[in-house]
Amino acid sequence: MGIRTCKKCGFILGTRPNSKDVDGVCLACLNKDRKNDIKWEERQKWLTQFIHENKNADSKWECVVGVSGGKDSCMIVKRLIECHGVKNPLLVHVCDEFTPSDAGIANLDNLVKTYNLDLLNFRCAPQTFVKETRKSFFEKLHPLEWVEKQIYAKPLEVAKAFGIPIVFMGENPAFEYGESGTCEIFHSASDDGIKIIYFGSIWPYSNADSLAQAQSMGFRTLSDFDDWQRQGSADDFTQIDSKGYMIQLWTKFIKFGFQRVSDVACRFVREGIFTKEQAEQMIKDSDWICDPLAKKDFCRAIEITEKEFDETIDKFANTEILMKDANGHWRRKDLI
Repeated sequence: MGIRTCKKCGFILGTRPNSKDVDGVCLACLNKDRKNDIKWEERQKWLTQFIHENKNADSKWECVVGVSGGKDSCMIVKRLIECHGVKNPLLVHVCDEFTPSDAGIANLDNLVKTYNLDLLNFRCAPQTFVKETRKSFFEKLHPLEWVEKQIYAKPLEVAKAFGIPIVFMGENPAFEYGESGTCEIFHSASDDGIKIIYFGSIWPYSNADSLAQAQSMGFRTLSDFDDWQRQGSADDFTQIDSKGYMIQLWTKFIKFGFQRVSDVACRFVREGIFTKEQAEQMIKDSDWICDPLAKKDFCRAIEITEKEFDETIDKFANTEILMKDANGHWRRKDLI
């Protein structure tokens, strides 16, 4: 198959499931321009009123926010409290069995202490984590499929248990990554009437904005610590909470020819931080790299050897667009 890339941002086209492009421009770039037509201030005023009108008088918490402690979590909580009058959101953090980074530990602690909030740490059954993650890794090369379902489901379960009517999620992924041209406010309403709201549909989402908001309240990056000199990444401030989690992002490269470097670098082009040429060079240099510490931590957590890991990777490699280089690393054919 021929390899095409977006004319505006350089992202590889045609391999991301459900992604779309128009005349060689990815829908994510087109959606960036659509943001200019959204009446953000009206949406923000609507949200303040919506929260006020939908409080459960019998609950001490107005809403649930699923948090990792990352920049987006900090941005959401900060704006809910400072811009929308929320006094007591309940934070729900779903743990995984990987090694947390020093930055991840510090940022989650800082988020809770800054606003003196309640945090529910939800640790799923460890043996179930290992079983389900191994199954998804070996059968689909989608290792954290089960974990990501828990990250979505547990805040809803907590909201239902405590009678809390609103749950906040972060960005609208379908809109931001070019699967849908609609920036919807509600993700859905559950069977119990709980409203799930994309915060990135209330405030225009960008990495730069989330980082600035988070740093204003003490957020720290990987570069502030010595425990993880991450490789195969476009930045030091996204997805920094736990080490083995990065394998979920890297395995996209094996199946689709891109991973987190492409996602972030091309988003930086849309945000005016990178030029298209800078993004393309970063993708060529780094998108194929599997962070060795993340790989080691992933294998430890799900109890497999690195040899088993490598054999599984080879089994799923998309040889239409990938080939091994002289050192035995999978690379995009057009970028070797």
